[in-house]
Amino acid sequence: MPGTFLYLEMGQQQSLAAKFCLLLLIVSISAASPVRKNVHGVHNHRCPDFERGVVVVVYDGDTVKVRFEDGSERKVRLIGIDSPEIEDKRDDVRFSAYIAKRFSFDHLYRKEVRLSFDWEREDKYGRLLAYVWFDEAVLFNEFILKEGFAHVFLKFPFNEEYRQRFVRAERTARKHQSGLWQNEPLPSVSASEARANIGKYISVNFECTDVRSRGRFVFLHSSGDFSALIPQRSLSRFPDIQSFKGKWLSVKGYLEDYRGQPQIILFLPLQVKM
Repeated sequence: MPGTFLYLEMGQQQSLAAKFCLLLLIVSISAASPVRKNVHGVHNHRCPDFERGVVVVVYDGDTVKVRFEDGSERKVRLIGIDSPEIEDKRDDVRFSAYIAKRFSFDHLYRKEVRLSFDWEREDKYGRLLAYVWFDEAVLFNEFILKEGFAHVFLKFPFNEEYRQRFVRAERTARKHQSGLWQNEPLPSVSASEARANIGKYISVNFECTDVRSRGRFVFLHSSGDFSALIPQRSLSRFPDIQSFKGKWLSVKGYLEDYRGQPQIILFLPLQVKM
């Protein structure tokens, strides 16, 4: 009914006014509170409405497969980012693609994630288009940009707040030459220093004490706990791997931890120098 507030008793009017003032106070305090950063250096924001699942496949830096709580699985393309293509004919581009994939694999594979969506839920290939959140509401789309393993993809419109955040994240990575924005030669460490540099795109120098095939990989062992691994499917690119034994090698790639041991996976010969 028009003018309803005119017929309220005085006490009711005062009660409503008090509640309204309290609401304004809460909003103003929230707006003034600083935005905190998490351990990844990315701003913590309340994760919006989402669907929960586990990453079961990492295709490349910007595409994964997620198994949802109902058991269904969908291929997911991350909104607003792009990483190099593994199918590219140029070795340097394919190498960058492998590094971006290892970064995403390291942070997302078998991890529980939350997916939120924009106004377009699927692309023309039937992939879900999503913002992927991990580790207590860290937005991975932004995180991979900040760490320098992808670049902003602005061909299609998406949420303006995220667009601005993604542009800033890439700008920061470029400024600090993070990840794939680094200039060659890469920083170099010894095998004994590898453990302290997990999660970096880096070169490791070591003496190859043994070359041994095990399962899906051929291992180039050092005298310590560091190893370089060549996938069996990539062996044809390394025709004389036994020649590595007893030699000092410098290998470059994404340094990751596997069951407590630092390792770099080698996909292309350009990753190895004797």
